[in-house]
Amino acid sequence: MAQYSHLSAGLEAILPHLVSADDIEAPAPARPARWWWLGAGLAAAASLAFFFGPANRPVDKLERIATAIAKSQSVILSDGTVVELNAHTNLGFEATATERRVRLASGQAFFAVTKDTARPFIVDTPLGFVGVTGTAFDVRTMNADTIAVTVAEGTVEVRLGESDLRSASAPIQLSSHSQLTVQNGVPEIRQISDQELANELAWREGQLALDNAPLREVLDRFSHFHGVGISASSDIASLALSGRFTLADLDDFLLILETVHSVRVIRDQSGTIRVVSRD
Repeated sequence: MAQYSHLSAGLEAILPHLVSADDIEAPAPARPARWWWLGAGLAAAASLAFFFGPANRPVDKLERIATAIAKSQSVILSDGTVVELNAHTNLGFEATATERRVRLASGQAFFAVTKDTARPFIVDTPLGFVGVTGTAFDVRTMNADTIAVTVAEGTVEVRLGESDLRSASAPIQLSSHSQLTVQNGVPEIRQISDQELANELAWREGQLALDNAPLREVLDRFSHFHGVGISASSDIASLALSGRFTLADLDDFLLILETVHSVRVIRDQSGTIRVVSRD
């Protein structure tokens, strides 16, 4: 089972590249396995799999969705839920008679969930679960150690799983204009203003809105969006940035960074970018 898990994780990582390269074709509809994410991951080696059950089976449907590097997408799931996916994001969706479940392996997505009290809507991430029946919220998970859940409308319940840095949590209730973040195993909950909520969701308009954000976090966001390694030296990693930038225009952001701050951008032949102090 561990070998299959590693294989699935690797396929999920390359899926956006396959999509953007148009190297894949849709397969014939397949019956989902119980361990649906493993089946979907294996199928992704040959295709981007959008699985829909036959017309006479209204439940037990599996859909597989992925966005390419630097490309966002909006989709409507089979239950009517609208999902906006940021770039370099992949997820799977399964609807049964008792629940609707998304597996968000990495990336960022905004969910406007169709209300269905009989079938909770659950987002499964590497750090835990987010559960609702009908609401609007954003989930960002760039790696296995960080997550941000931001609620725009309604309420959600978050259950953080056990990790090397943290014990499993009791259910955490979040309401409108509240946000849960986990950094280095430490959860933090805060209420946010209308402007802060708008900033958090600015990516839906292709923007990154910053208010004293640490440079390391900003570079992580650009790195994930463009699928390129970007880092900062430790002496400037906490440099605070404010402003509004276009996510798709990495060169413009780096030029502004060098102009406004005493930093230098170094690019190596592999395309990796490093920001260092100019002093």
